[in-house]
Amino acid sequence: MAQTENDALVMKAIRADINGPENKLLENLQYLEKNPQGQCAVHVHLSRLQKANRRPDYIRIAERAFDPISVNHGAELFILGNFDIVLTCPSTKVGEIDKALDTVRMLFKADPLIGQRDIAGEEMLSSWFDLEEDFSFFKEAVVTAALSGMALKMKTGTSVMEDEKLTPKNLDQLARSFKQLDARPLMRHQSAVQVGTNGQGQLLFREYFVSINDLRKAVAPDIDLLADRWLFQYLTMILDQRVLLMLRSQSMDDLPKVISLNLNLQTIHTKDFQMFDQFVGDQAHRVILEFQPLDVFSDIFVYEEIRDLLHARGYQVLIDAIQPLVLDYYDPSRLQADFYKIAWGDRLGASATQSGQAEMRELIQSIGSQKIIISHVDGEEAVRFGLQLGVQRFQGFFVDKLVEAMTQKAAAKARREAN
Repeated sequence: MAQTENDALVMKAIRADINGPENKLLENLQYLEKNPQGQCAVHVHLSRLQKANRRPDYIRIAERAFDPISVNHGAELFILGNFDIVLTCPSTKVGEIDKALDTVRMLFKADPLIGQRDIAGEEMLSSWFDLEEDFSFFKEAVVTAALSGMALKMKTGTSVMEDEKLTPKNLDQLARSFKQLDARPLMRHQSAVQVGTNGQGQLLFREYFVSINDLRKAVAPDIDLLADRWLFQYLTMILDQRVLLMLRSQSMDDLPKVISLNLNLQTIHTKDFQMFDQFVGDQAHRVILEFQPLDVFSDIFVYEEIRDLLHARGYQVLIDAIQPLVLDYYDPSRLQADFYKIAWGDRLGASATQSGQAEMRELIQSIGSQKIIISHVDGEEAVRFGLQLGVQRFQGFFVDKLVEAMTQKAAAKARREAN
């Protein structure tokens, strides 16, 4: 009975910590209970490591092994107060999870846990769950892990993985680091393609961006950069400066035919963008500028002024990460952007509910399918779904593989013609 009462107190603490990983994990559990189809999970028992290996810096390295899955496939990752890691994602990503676990095994290879197996012959480091078949077992494991994680926090008075929050106090030091940052090693790019009626893909643009995970590793490994939205936006304006400077350091001839950049609206009025605009010259039609909805809707009149200014210069404008919720407040087609991105995922995909699918269809129809780009595309299903709705533009991990195949095919053709 005492144990039950203690668990009830710990569960109350979990529910009170609304932004804590244990609470977020249980919220995700509720969603998965209704939508287990095509989902798997892995519980990495880092709490079983020897005490010397249960260090926050080691756990962060282990966490980063799963970054490619979290970033590219919309996986959910939770680092609990007892160091355990819980990952949930599409079952099709089992191979990538295995690869990440291999990294974790190498990191802790000197620990007795690595290689140990239980009485049933199962690895002690990790437990796997097919959520369609094993949900009840997963639920029991998750609740137990969440209780353990919060109980340890309550005992020590702090989270073993708690990062310093982004605050005005440390903002100045971070801003100085950002201003000195060389953006080139952190720059990533991802292609978007247009699929024609014949099924052939054509490169639409290549997006250039800085990986926030890589940025944090380089500049602020112990600070949660996303803890305060507005302070983080201030830092991203400095990041915009570094990206624009990096692009100006080369020739337009060295860049793809069309590129896209994700910028803050306020950046457009800065000297850095004016210098970039001079660098672009009469080739502004080769540049698409992407803006976040939160930035746009924080001052719609500023957005409209900037959009008209950019259109007059020849730039194209893209609104990123549009969600159906916008339809309750505003007709997104009134933004008069050239493109709008909608992410393939929980609300737009095989796992979405009928009402969720209907919302996404309504959003696409309200904007016009010819202006939609479906992003975060991780498989052929997303392309098929989009084409059924008249959408022809796609971006994501699966698209990257298509572009690579297109490039190899073109190179092979060029070699044959040269011979």
